[in-house]
Amino acid sequence: MLPCPFHVLTGLDCPMCGGQRMVVALIDGHVAEAFWLNPFLFVGAPALALWCWWADGLSARAALVVLVLMVAWGVVRNVVPLLL
Repeated sequence: MLPCPFHVLTGLDCPMCGGQRMVVALIDGHVAEAFWLNPFLFVGAPALALWCWWADGLSARAALVVLVLMVAWGVVRNVVPLLL
């Protein structure tokens, strides 16, 4: 699998880190493992696809919401382990 360039440069996990492993786990039928590899992407990707299908595209406001959520997830996934 390809390494995440953001992780290689900073040592931090980006919002998409674990996405490739998640897809492989789903293909192998390991749904719970796929969820824990990247819960944001596991839930967010199908939700975004349904939203785009239902709304016939992605508005600028919706794209901004997705961007803010991705940044928030990136911060949470790197800060919470430090607090535990």
